[in-house]
Parts: sequence; structure tokens; C-alpha cells
Amino acid sequence: MSYYQLFSNYGRDVYFSYTEKNEYDQSDFRKGLVYPLDEKLHYSIDKFDPYLNEYDILPTIGGLLVSLKFKKLVERLGSDCQFISAVITSTKSGEINDSFFVMNILNVISCLDMEKSEYKPLLKSLPNGPIEVLSVKYVPNSLDGHHIARMKEYKGYIIVDDVFIKACKVQKIKGVMFVKEGSTQRPEFVEL
Repeated sequence: MSYYQLFSNYGRDVYFSYTEKNEYDQSDFRKGLVYPLDEKLHYSIDKFDPYLNEYDILPTIGGLLVSLKFKKLVERLGSDCQFISAVITSTKSGEINDSFFVMNILNVISCLDMEKSEYKPLLKSLPNGPIEVLSVKYVPNSLDGHHIARMKEYKGYIIVDDVFIKACKVQKIKGVMFVKEGSTQRPEFVEL
């Protein structure tokens, strides 16, 4: 089974930002913790594009925003993810869109092959601190039946398997890209 990194790919170069209205620390979404509140999460964007609702995954600062279609796909696969209702607000017009969900991935799995991958400390002053991954090699069978997980070694990476990619192709998920093992500087993408 091969593994890939999940990326979002939107119609313009922009990020939907997790706002200060939220009481929950956005970094907790990278830890695999269950969101404990019964409140919607707030994001902002400068303006709503006419094609916004055509996308199934949005580029974010904070937890990933996904459509109902993407949510249902992940739930059908039986992956351990929590979905929290989101409200996106346009900072220009004040309009809101509440049709997306924050996907909280609860699986944090050690899957980076530290011997075959290339990486370096993000900060030279912290050699045992966070890393920058230069070339990715995954440990075979490390997802252990999970179809989507966060990489324990670099929690910003969301890793998926062949089953997940096939489901995205069948469902015609829009706005998602998958990066193959190898260089992060010159990534090679899976064709959808």
C-alpha cells in the first residue's frame, strides 16, 4: 500500500483563516484531540468567490475546511475524524457561508521513515525540535488500516492511502491534490 500527502488546491492563492472568535486553540487540531465544545468554528476570507461551493476542500490556516460531500466520503471509509460545523465570513461584505465543516483528524501516527527520509531541524538552535522534511519516505503498512492520518513526526502533514485516493476519484472530489513519496522541494503529484 502506498501513502501520499494530502493538499488543498483552490481557484486562487488564498487561505481561509481561523479567527480570534474561536475559544479553541487551533494548534490542538494537529494533536488528534477531540474538539470538546458544542460550538461552530469561525473562519474568515477577504471575499467569497462564485466557485467557492464547487470545492470540497479549502486551503486554511487552522483545521481543514471540507464540504458535506467530502465529510460523507471520509465517514464511509470509517476514518477516525471529527467534523465540526464552520461559519466562514467575508471580511469585505460581511456575508456568511455555513456549508463547510472543520475536519479534525484524530489519528496521529508515526509513519515517516526517519532513516530513508531527508530532514533537518527547522531551527539550528533546536536540533531536537521541529523538523523540515526535504524528502519523504513512509514506513510500509504504518497507517495500519487507517485511510487518513496526521503524521506524528510532522503534524502539518496529512497522510492518505490508495483507498482514500480511489474514493476521491470516484466521488470527483474537487480541490484536492496528493503528493507522492519523494522530494518536497519538487513534488510529484498523483493524477486524478
